[in-house]
Amino acid sequence: MLQDIHLRYRNGCMKLFRMDEQKHLVFVGTAFVVHSEGYLLTVAHPVSQDDTLMVVPPEAEDDFLPVSSEALTAIPVRVAQMDKERDLALLKFTDKVEITTPDHLIGVPENATVGSGVACLGFAFGFQCIYTQVLQQAVVCAKMRSTNGTNLFLFDSRVHDGSRGGPLVSNDDDRVIGVVTGRFDPLEATPVIEGEKPMPTSFSYAVSIEYAVPMMEKEGLDVI
Repeated sequence: MLQDIHLRYRNGCMKLFRMDEQKHLVFVGTAFVVHSEGYLLTVAHPVSQDDTLMVVPPEAEDDFLPVSSEALTAIPVRVAQMDKERDLALLKFTDKVEITTPDHLIGVPENATVGSGVACLGFAFGFQCIYTQVLQQAVVCAKMRSTNGTNLFLFDSRVHDGSRGGPLVSNDDDRVIGVVTGRFDPLEATPVIEGEKPMPTSFSYAVSIEYAVPMMEKEGLDVI
């Protein structure tokens, strides 16, 4: 099952970079292809409309890959739509790129129950300049609604910062049900109590994929 998810999504899961003033690529997270017309999804908080953004596809499949690359083949993208309240950004390739996406990629979040298996892909250690794509498995521990009304999946695998923006995939039908946001901190999910310290946990969370659908529809895309 996990092998199927890996094969289905590995080529569309890409490293996301920002170009700084010195024309250097600075890693900011993960993005994944969500539509064959050249669109990708990621989280909104590490990017802005003014950023010069690039994505780098994964390296060709091999038994063992180097942890870093001497040269990166970067492809320019731009922010097409952004929903800061839900922490989602829809990106688009600047140039025409030939890509394919899996059939029926967008899942139904309501069908993912507590206790069901999920998996996520991302470049977990990208901030440490290790650009190996990582597959993690987990269990949906809770379905939560944040203080601003956003539906979230809480899952029991501690993702690293480089995986933010990657897909959360249901094991039941191999479809994307969420966009990985990062590690879960209860103090960020509730009003902060003065004097309370951060509470690191082994849980992570993802924004439900349902909020990406209207963003894609604004671009005139058919969402199946």
